[in-house]
Amino acid sequence: MGVFGPIDAAVVAAYLVLMACLGIYQAVRIKSTGDFFAGGRRFSKFFMVMHSLGTGTHADDPVGVTGACYEHGISGIWYTYAYLFCTPFYWLMAPFFRRSRFITTADFFETRYGKSLGVLYSIMGVLNFAVMTGTLLKGTGMIAYAVTEGRISETTAILVMTVVFLAYGLAGGLVATIVNESIQGLLIVVMSLLLIPFGLKMLGGFAGLHQLVSADKFSLAAPVEITPLWIVVSSIMMLIGIAGQPHIMEVCSAGKTEFEGRVGFTYGNFIKRFCAMGWAFAGIIVIALVATGHIPALERREDAFGVAIRVLLPTGMTGLMFAAILAAQMSTLSSFMVDGSALLSRNIYAKHFAREATDQHVLRIGRLFGLVVVGFGMLVAFTVSGVAQGLTIFWAISSLMGVFMWSGVLWRRTNATGVWASFIIMFIPWFLLGKFGELVLKGIPLFRNVSWIGLYSHQKDFPQLVFCYLPAGLVALVLGSLLGRPRDAKTLNNFYMLLRTPVGQEQKLIDAGVNVVYAGSTVAHPWETKHPALVNWAGFVVALAFSTAILFILVGLTRIGT
Repeated sequence: MGVFGPIDAAVVAAYLVLMACLGIYQAVRIKSTGDFFAGGRRFSKFFMVMHSLGTGTHADDPVGVTGACYEHGISGIWYTYAYLFCTPFYWLMAPFFRRSRFITTADFFETRYGKSLGVLYSIMGVLNFAVMTGTLLKGTGMIAYAVTEGRISETTAILVMTVVFLAYGLAGGLVATIVNESIQGLLIVVMSLLLIPFGLKMLGGFAGLHQLVSADKFSLAAPVEITPLWIVVSSIMMLIGIAGQPHIMEVCSAGKTEFEGRVGFTYGNFIKRFCAMGWAFAGIIVIALVATGHIPALERREDAFGVAIRVLLPTGMTGLMFAAILAAQMSTLSSFMVDGSALLSRNIYAKHFAREATDQHVLRIGRLFGLVVVGFGMLVAFTVSGVAQGLTIFWAISSLMGVFMWSGVLWRRTNATGVWASFIIMFIPWFLLGKFGELVLKGIPLFRNVSWIGLYSHQKDFPQLVFCYLPAGLVALVLGSLLGRPRDAKTLNNFYMLLRTPVGQEQKLIDAGVNVVYAGSTVAHPWETKHPALVNWAGFVVALAFSTAILFILVGLTRIGT
């Protein structure tokens, strides 16, 4: 059994210092808000894959998946595999984000629907970042507590993590984040799978695992929480919500061409899907460790990943694994901080309070607002009880705004009236019946004994919560858009021209008088311009084949040793 000792602490400390210094060094490359918030849009496929992997992979993933698999079996993997069959759509989505030439998703909302919706999205985006930042910090604290057997408290881990990612994120912005992710991404892959050989060796291989763990734990669905209905609803909501997640704009559009965005967003996430198999089997291994008496039954399921690290890995390797977890956290937290500061500084401060502000002034304010975003995230970290709870809040917020992203692209008639009507209709039941409402309202004496507040606050009730707000919201969106005043034709024509004009053809936009928020690199990829339909649909089919193959590989792994 490994013990987190001085060698492990030295490994973690050295890693943290290295990442902070590397990020701060990148500050010399930051000359404008475009550099800070969008990285100049000049990154290669490798950097974009690592960026997507690093931003999309964080400690709430192994904590949540391993914990759910410890409680329910292999079906717990759907806490991340809810995105599995959404991933092929990333290939089709990425070019639209890149072609928009927007820096934030709030730019999309303001251009498509008007200023009021730009402000609404900025507020909801910051709320989303706060929830996810808090969830990530909570996951870090839980791992640190479990790995060190309480010698490092959750609070201490949260504070140390925050100081380090602030150091390089505030200094180097998105450039520092992506450069660091090129190192961290490879470490994440290796360390996500490292627990499995150590666990199998201790338990007698896959055959020993099947002898110690009941057969129902290898099913892809569970009788409670992760039911077939939960899996289907969650997968649909992930497809809706992914477009509304506020960091996806820069994840897709930081590459030098559209093709970099496609490859990075799609295949960076496919790497994460392989990593998830390691987290899932770690949960099964912890079940077996409890069965053999190596460890007592866990009081909190989300301690399972940290306990597995401590029990299975030798001294030194434990510190390296913990450093890998910190790598996943810091890359994502830094990205969220940069994107959140862009929403506050560009879409609220500069557009509504300081319209004459220079680019350098907005850059300085952006760094200050990064602290504000992180402060809200820390508040959430000390409020939510666990990772799964934070994840379902995040999913719901993303789906609220994702509906308007999809409709804004696919249905020209969608307008501000429909969006506002839909948002109000969806927000009220989501807030009152879900966990966020319970957290806010239960502290107020007037609402303390109202039984239906937070009725569907548990993560297992996610489908019921969705049914309470989504159908009514879609009806309100259609009716409001049909009855409300349409967006003027010129603005709509300019918006759709942006989405139809490939990167590298910016002169067409300039000649047509279309506003380009930030072009960055304007390199055209020949495949995108000469064979757009082939790139679209052949790439989608290949990605769909990858998703199917990954599911078959998972099923095959569960049957080894039976």
